[in-house]
Amino acid sequence: MNNAPRTASSWWYDLQQSLGGSFTARARGLLTAKFDLLDSEGKKFGQLRLRGLSIAEFESGDHVATLARTEGSYRMVAEGEEVLTAVPKGRSVDELEIYCDGRTYEARISFFRNLAVASYQRGGGRAVRVSGGLVGRSYQVIFAHDDECALPAAVFLLWHVAANRRRAYRMGSPMGGGVM
Repeated sequence: MNNAPRTASSWWYDLQQSLGGSFTARARGLLTAKFDLLDSEGKKFGQLRLRGLSIAEFESGDHVATLARTEGSYRMVAEGEEVLTAVPKGRSVDELEIYCDGRTYEARISFFRNLAVASYQRGGGRAVRVSGGLVGRSYQVIFAHDDECALPAAVFLLWHVAANRRRAYRMGSPMGGGVM
């Protein structure tokens, strides 16, 4: 038996392999502050707890990752390790560059369509797709099964869309009108 300490990246990878490239998020209760994350068999493997626009927590088993918005950027930290960072392209929150383990992804978000897509910067292939229902109470998430950063990017984009969607509707601004 291996008693070596498990790093944040190893539990992400193990979880990603067990999910096989997809999961579903379902809101708990009337307010969408908590999402149960379900595997393809409908079994709960985690929870995403939104704490406003600037912070969230992803929990899976004994592991926790904190997602936070800071001055002009976003960070995800798990077990003391920075898992990913993201920065807006320009002044908008509907186009982001996501950095994780030496990889760069370009994400486009449409808050009105309740959709986010992240593609590899080089090669342009799709790494993550997050698509939500009309009222934002459920989301289907598909991610590249063989990319170590795809699951953290998927969790980040789920938070980003769910947290900012209501604001987009209240503001009625073109911030979420991007074309995918």
